[in-house]
Amino acid sequence: MEPLNLWSAATYDRGVPYEYFRYLRDSKPVVWQEHPRWGGFWSVTRHVDVQRVSRDSECFSSQPNPFLLEDQPPSTYDEATSGMLISLDPPDHTKMRKLINRGFTPRRVRDLEGRIQATVDRLVDQVSNRRGCEMVGDIAVELPLQVIADLVGVPEEDRHQIFHWTEVTFGFDERFSPEERHQASVDMFAYADRMCEIRKNEPHDDLISVLMEAEVDGESLNQLQIDVFFMLLQNAGSETTRNLITTGTLELIRHPEQMQMLRDDPSLIPNAIEELLRYTTPVMQFVRRPRYDTVVGDQEIKAGDPVVLWYVSANRDERVFDNPNTLDITRDASQHVSFGAGGPHFCLGASLARLESRIMFEAIVDRFDGLELDVDDPDSLPRLHSNLIDGYAELPLRWRAVKPAA
Repeated sequence: MEPLNLWSAATYDRGVPYEYFRYLRDSKPVVWQEHPRWGGFWSVTRHVDVQRVSRDSECFSSQPNPFLLEDQPPSTYDEATSGMLISLDPPDHTKMRKLINRGFTPRRVRDLEGRIQATVDRLVDQVSNRRGCEMVGDIAVELPLQVIADLVGVPEEDRHQIFHWTEVTFGFDERFSPEERHQASVDMFAYADRMCEIRKNEPHDDLISVLMEAEVDGESLNQLQIDVFFMLLQNAGSETTRNLITTGTLELIRHPEQMQMLRDDPSLIPNAIEELLRYTTPVMQFVRRPRYDTVVGDQEIKAGDPVVLWYVSANRDERVFDNPNTLDITRDASQHVSFGAGGPHFCLGASLARLESRIMFEAIVDRFDGLELDVDDPDSLPRLHSNLIDGYAELPLRWRAVKPAA
């Protein structure tokens, strides 16, 4: 099969090349691929190997960052991202994660349920007098934006400004220059600084206050660490959820028998979310680098060589999932790697993403009557221009009616 440039965002403009990943899993599960600036990288495509690398933090490092950049030199993001939680290794990662975990306790996430339900009801109510909407902008983006803002403590009037900075800094819009992206990150850091100054005099029951007060082994987070986490949370806290909601809705519409199963038995929704996470895989990959020479599969890998973990391939591995290219909301999809494949970097906000998605899909299944795509050719829908996130830039929908909230 003709090689594909897996590092290029353009490769995914028409969707994930699942057949090419299947070919790699079968014949070249760990293979060296050329890269215009890095020289090359190792593509790891089988579930067992993705899992092994993810869990071996002694050998495999996330430094200086876990991103597969396109044509930028590797140092482009190093300074800006090396302090992020996802870029740290134990023991620094372990200490920082313990501090941040104080803001993601089961009780704190559970306490958000009422506010998430109210936000979902409000978003659906806002389109209920129409016969259609653009789901990404009207619903999918807004839910995690509002939930993360509630969690962190961002005032209502500032939320869309924060979202704009996030989209410029981490988004996939080629209209923004590197200088504009840098300025947006500077503005976001400055905003986090101001929030912390306010909290010193007016403590709140929010994540910023928790991070300012928390200590592990006598150490607390410094201001830069709080700023970096604030910026990361705005992005990481929204991408998986918004794209799961968008692409998951699209796939349920394309598989009407699966949608009907959920309407007949809403108790299947939590299991359906795990299958949708597997089937759609919002975060396609991350990068690790071995500290010393090692072996993955049967392939020898030198210290420092970039190793790309293709979650989007591992989630379709026939060695783990029967008929992996089939959406089956009744299957046991618990081995999916959409929140990472275990190890220290398993997604910190997984429980929150599951909660948001459950409440949103309950509303989609129950309240929308006659939900369908408002486009003739689903393959024409514009996708995100990214080698990291798989999702849609737009998803036009239409329906016959929207039921009132229960």
